[in-house]
Amino acid sequence: MPRTETAMSNVVRGLLMTAGVAVIALGVVFLFLWHGRVVELTGSARLISGLALRAVEAAVLYGGSWLAVKGWNGRWGKQEA
Repeated sequence: MPRTETAMSNVVRGLLMTAGVAVIALGVVFLFLWHGRVVELTGSARLISGLALRAVEAAVLYGGSWLAVKGWNGRWGKQEA
């Protein structure tokens, strides 16, 4: 059986790109507000909170960019016909 690439609709593509931008934007706002509290901490609490901040930052950027790129490319992958 031949393998074909299945294209997704423009609505789904638009929603994926919008969701990716929204995840990044809301993540930036949340992390900006959280950063002020981390700066006020001292000792090991600051270290742990700082590491958690960086982990959440990486997850937001990775997840948001994955959604946006998936929507931009517009393919679900190869499926058997």
